[in-house]
Amino acid sequence: MSIPPAQLRALLQKSGNRCAFSGCRDLLLDYSDDPTNPVVLSKVAHIVAESPDGPRGRYPMSQEHRNLESNLILLCSKHHDVVDGKPQFYTVERLRQMKEDHEAWVMQATDNADTGRSPREEGQKALWVKERVFSTLFPVTEMPMNVYGCPCNLSEADAELVKRQIQAPKDDTEICPFILRRGMLYAFQNLRYRGGPFRLLVAEGRVEQERSQDWWSDPVKGPWFLSLLNRTLNKLTGRRRLHLDKIHKRYFFQAEKPGECMEIQYKPLNIVSDSKMVVWRPTSKRTGLPRDYWLHRAVNLRFHFTLPCLWYLSVRPEYRVTKDGFAPEDSDRVGSRVTKRKSRMFNYDLLGEVNFWRGFLSDGQPRIILNFGKGQHIIISTSMIEADIEWPGIPEKFARPFKNVEFEEDLFSWARLNNLAYDDVEGDEDDTAEEQEDDE
Repeated sequence: MSIPPAQLRALLQKSGNRCAFSGCRDLLLDYSDDPTNPVVLSKVAHIVAESPDGPRGRYPMSQEHRNLESNLILLCSKHHDVVDGKPQFYTVERLRQMKEDHEAWVMQATDNADTGRSPREEGQKALWVKERVFSTLFPVTEMPMNVYGCPCNLSEADAELVKRQIQAPKDDTEICPFILRRGMLYAFQNLRYRGGPFRLLVAEGRVEQERSQDWWSDPVKGPWFLSLLNRTLNKLTGRRRLHLDKIHKRYFFQAEKPGECMEIQYKPLNIVSDSKMVVWRPTSKRTGLPRDYWLHRAVNLRFHFTLPCLWYLSVRPEYRVTKDGFAPEDSDRVGSRVTKRKSRMFNYDLLGEVNFWRGFLSDGQPRIILNFGKGQHIIISTSMIEADIEWPGIPEKFARPFKNVEFEEDLFSWARLNNLAYDDVEGDEDDTAEEQEDDE
């Protein structure tokens, strides 16, 4: 796997044409022989090797993160060989600190330098605006502490057989995603509990418990963890009456019958209830006549893992196009219709759609709670990630103000969160055999 060009460009720009090795800072381009054809003296070093057999390669990091700019450091040829020749001394932590110190030095040096802008350019710079921007990312504040597994002689093709043996949880908010891998059934539920929903599938005393964090950067189990998270999203969206488009990996609304529109009630910010059309047949502004296709509100939901141990849920509003409210439109006719509609969706409108989805998925609460019982849960804040920037801004006619107003905490949302904490430390009549013996 090669380094993506965008990641390499970011590394080169942040390195400032200087070796990042402590005390070196040699120039990495030599113009002495031919000013028009410089000699490149730099080498890109991996902090955690691309291969597990390389220098520092056994450090716990997923394969997809190893070629990102955050795991690369730009060095001269000499010091590239030094750090790779002494991996026991030049550890991951030491190289990360070296990279951080060097890039901070480059930033400080360039900030203090003369910009070289003309008065006109400086005048244009003065017209830039300071603005708070919002992303479509929502922070995950808690992940399940553990993943549980038990032997199972079924494969993914037999998933329906497993589903039929899952018992309904006592708590109707509890969801039961699972995966089948290499002769094992894995779930977030504590499979040791005798009264758990997977009790018919668990052999006595044959449950394995692993820390979730150990899976995140594992090249094999990392994708398994994401599969469990995706199954969790399927459960969440299924309870919200959404359908899954497996081909395009998005969830969408579906009316009960072809040719029917669909409108739903939901809880937006600062309003008790509101309605929104989620399946409809658009009309032509020019003629007022219905068009020959239908639109369905849809959303792409994905979990993202970033170093060191941060998780986010991205919420990307989309559309599904059908011929009659049911049958998917031909793929060659979908692109232009959706692209045209999205091209008219500026910042405020996009954030409005994100607001709808966060209100709909959370039922108007400050957080989305995905409950697996017995202290195992995922908690996602419904407050968007935000940042202050300085930029030219957007045309005034589209620059409508947006406030990232948070859902207010009320007695019910507070009680639900408090019950999760209580469940972390309290047992019940369905404790494991080991725990019962300890109590005796």
